[in-house]
Amino acid sequence: MRTASRGVWVGVAGVALFLAWRVLAVNMAAHFVREPADDAAALQWAPRQPQALLSLGAAGAAQDPARAAGLVTQSLRGNPASGLGYAALARLKEAQGDAVGAGLAMEAASAMAPRRVDVQMEAAAFWMRRGNMERAMRHWDVALTFGTELRPRMFPQLLKLAENPARLPAFAPLLLQPVEWWPAFFEYAAGNAERVDTLHALFSLQAQGPNTATPAALRAFLARLQREGQWVDAYFIWLNGLPKDQLTTVGNLFNGGFEYRLSHAGFDWIADPVGQVLVETAATHGSTGSRALHVVFRGSKTAYRHLRQHLLLPPGSYHLRGRVRPESLETAYGLQWVLRCADRNGTQLAMSERFIGSDQWRHFSVAFSVPEADCDGQVLRLELAGRAALDYEARGGIWFDDLSIEQQ
Repeated sequence: MRTASRGVWVGVAGVALFLAWRVLAVNMAAHFVREPADDAAALQWAPRQPQALLSLGAAGAAQDPARAAGLVTQSLRGNPASGLGYAALARLKEAQGDAVGAGLAMEAASAMAPRRVDVQMEAAAFWMRRGNMERAMRHWDVALTFGTELRPRMFPQLLKLAENPARLPAFAPLLLQPVEWWPAFFEYAAGNAERVDTLHALFSLQAQGPNTATPAALRAFLARLQREGQWVDAYFIWLNGLPKDQLTTVGNLFNGGFEYRLSHAGFDWIADPVGQVLVETAATHGSTGSRALHVVFRGSKTAYRHLRQHLLLPPGSYHLRGRVRPESLETAYGLQWVLRCADRNGTQLAMSERFIGSDQWRHFSVAFSVPEADCDGQVLRLELAGRAALDYEARGGIWFDDLSIEQQ
């Protein structure tokens, strides 16, 4: 009885020692595959350690492809769900000329690691080498969705592809489904594309699916078209993006009653932010509707000309009209509306009277003409008058309402 009991305890102790050794070996192997990696040491402790086998196989691919493939295959036996392992196997088979095997291995890599950014980038590069950009785009989509840090590096490469007319059609299938990173990419493209035709093409492709332009992306696109002098295209794209209730109010000047919030895009009012200057639409006594434009200077020393609206006036004679109410506006020479051609020369077309001090609501008006040539687009700005830096210090507020431009 005692002999049998002693035998049981010896057996239990042996199993315990074996398990302890296995735990120690596994932990030591895991230690050696961490940074800084020592794969050979890891394999001394655990000859089948998958990560060490994979690293050795990838490192020796150029010197001994057959041995490298064997090591990667052993790695996959130990970790059959490794996306990185199948990606490494795909590269080895591709190098050996096994196109079918490489494709199957890369498909397995993508399936095993559907959200792993490095594997999806491997898959995208693989299919690009095979000339299948449409398939590569699907993997880039996953990588850019889950790896937002890749965008600064990948957006320039995607834009380069988009600017190649032969590559551009590959974007179409991608855009038939929601693409999380697309608005940011389109905004980047609007500011950096070499050719405006590329932006028109991308805008058309996205319009055919669920990836409608966000306000920021549309703002960037319209600004680029305006910088390029494509005034008519910009105007109609802006019109198509307006809510239906605002379309009926479109005229020579938009939202002159300031009843709508400023969209800062296209042919609406655009107010660039400036420290110590507030631009808002707000309720006030004496306004025609429920709101009016309110500009407040709080000791700003900026040569203010940061509120503007782009216009598309055909040649002819016009009147700029509106109502104004200054409130303790203190500035050296006052505030005024200035209308110029939007070309490089910026020919001045009109300048309103200057507003300063305090007053009740009153009307103002200025006549002007748009020439036949070199003035396809125009820009109306609110500007502080002045000649030197000290002239631009301003305090106080001013209200505007009922701005309009009427053709004579």
